[in-house]
Amino acid sequence: MILKNNSEDVKVLVKYFESLSIEDNLKLSIIVIQSGLIQLKIDKEKLVDILKNFLCIFDQNYNKNAMISYKDNMDVFILAKVMEMNEKDKRNLIFEIIYSIYSSIRF
Repeated sequence: MILKNNSEDVKVLVKYFESLSIEDNLKLSIIVIQSGLIQLKIDKEKLVDILKNFLCIFDQNYNKNAMISYKDNMDVFILAKVMEMNEKDKRNLIFEIIYSIYSSIRF
């Protein structure tokens, strides 16, 4: 975790994301970003497109045009936790998730 001032909710979700495989981490990140629950100052579509491109690299069976769903309905639980967060925590969560992905895929 890179930010020091994260709330407990953010820490718990980030630790969960870090425990996932890179493919699952990417899928769940895309779901969270596309949900519309988090307002970002960057272009979300470009960010999602970048994540989907990485997903294509790590999951050869992934179809870029297919709907992304996560196993065991964990995405519903994660989205519910995100809904409970304030805007600062939501931004911190996205920052930490993207940093976690970056750390996992550095070549």
